[in-house]
Amino acid sequence: MTREPEGRRGAPVRPKVTSRPSAREQQRSARGLAVVVALLTVVLIGGAGALALLVSAQRAAPGAPAAPGVLQEPDAPPPPPEPEPTLDERAAGLALDPSAQTDWRLDGTGEKTVYLTFDDGPSDNTPRVLDVLDRYGVKATFFVTGHEPDKRGYIRDAYERGHSIGLHTMTHDYAQVYASEDAFFGDLDQVGQVVKEQIGFVPYLTRFPGGASNTVSVNYCPGIMSALARDLPARGYQFYDWNVSSGDAAGTNVDVEKIVQSSCVEGYTNVMLLFHDSATKDTTPDALPRIIEFYQQRGYRFEPITREGFVCHHGVNN
Repeated sequence: MTREPEGRRGAPVRPKVTSRPSAREQQRSARGLAVVVALLTVVLIGGAGALALLVSAQRAAPGAPAAPGVLQEPDAPPPPPEPEPTLDERAAGLALDPSAQTDWRLDGTGEKTVYLTFDDGPSDNTPRVLDVLDRYGVKATFFVTGHEPDKRGYIRDAYERGHSIGLHTMTHDYAQVYASEDAFFGDLDQVGQVVKEQIGFVPYLTRFPGGASNTVSVNYCPGIMSALARDLPARGYQFYDWNVSSGDAAGTNVDVEKIVQSSCVEGYTNVMLLFHDSATKDTTPDALPRIIEFYQQRGYRFEPITREGFVCHHGVNN
């Protein structure tokens, strides 16, 4: 027989009962759990905010090293440079192009042609010259400078009317442009940009102040004209002198009759005729009609200078 524990004989065995927490204890536990949840929420929100700040910082500072664990978006590539506008056939033929292969017509074209050329502009007289040329339906060439910025729109006007534009240096200051080759080309670059702003390209046509035969340049740099006559074409330019002068450079507003007599000559197949376009040459536009009519009556045509035209070079004296 199984024996019952001492002192409990005859009494039934009762199961052990676990006491329930009081309502006060339950409230205290709930409050503690709420505090834990709140802390976890704050931590999670703060972490997300910090992450957002890191990402924003990386986006705001392209190229900065990424923070550990943060993926950096690649920088957007820079936009490609805008292409140079394509030149039309006429502009391409007149534009400076060192790679161009040109058969220069130094010995003439064999056809009776007059090339009217105007140096030193633009000026207040440019519109007058253009109007005369339009009236007779002839084209010419303007070798321009940078003297009068407020007249530069006439360069575009002349080009749009079918005339050629050439470079006659920015300053036309002998002491400055003939100080050295670097000084000359620096000056030429400046006037080239002036012309480009007006017509969209730098032309290859040039004319030396005083022409290639000038001897004034020896006072500033002996031998410079020989060097420029060699190096200018090597850079893609061509220079143009003249074989007939109108004589309008002899003074202010030279008499019309003298300009006509100097300009109208016999015996040349190709006439490269020098005029000046400046504020002190009011009589030059007045003389133009008679000069144009003289050559038209003798069967000449008038052309602007192009790569296909006559190239007139003086003998170099320095």
